[in-house]
Amino acid sequence: VFVDAPVSGGVIGAVAGTLTFMCGGSAAGVHAAKPLLQLMGKAVEHLGEPGAGQVAKICNNLAMGVQMAAVSEALALGAAMGLDPAALTGVINSSSARCWCSEAYNPVPGVLQDMPAAHGYRGGFNAGFMSKDLRLALQLAGTAGQPLPMGERAAQLYQQVIDASAGEPLDFGAIYKFVYNGRPADGRPKNTGEKLAVCEHSDSA
Repeated sequence: VFVDAPVSGGVIGAVAGTLTFMCGGSAAGVHAAKPLLQLMGKAVEHLGEPGAGQVAKICNNLAMGVQMAAVSEALALGAAMGLDPAALTGVINSSSARCWCSEAYNPVPGVLQDMPAAHGYRGGFNAGFMSKDLRLALQLAGTAGQPLPMGERAAQLYQQVIDASAGEPLDFGAIYKFVYNGRPADGRPKNTGEKLAVCEHSDSA
């Protein structure tokens, strides 16, 4: 019996035993494998025939890669306008933009102490792996005739991270530093009013 069962949850999920398994195979095969998989994870999802688990994994990582880029972009913009990224994270996490990358895996140094961002982006989910998964998503999209404009752009951004890190295997959250030049959380907003005044003056011109 063959079951493909890629996982989501990363190193943190593996250590905590909270991985999600995305399974492709026969119903009988997944049923037989489930007790073993549940020893390592919290969720075992049967998605279809062999190969379906791989497709689900690629789709999940496509969404995660785009999500991390969007969160990093928003937090870096707020920081550039003088907001404390930690305070802005609090707003996002209590508002409609709340997501895993903002709440559980924040890319800003100083927001979450046990995440790769707090350790120079070492450990975690390698940006090279994310780049690889996005390339796979683009291949799937080509096969399916499905447009993937966000995925295509995200793949380019993570390649920038790889190039800028000079071959050092860094977490994909390093996009906040190497693409968006985001600053750490320090609790000291700077010149926010002045910058907003400039924006308002530009709008009225």
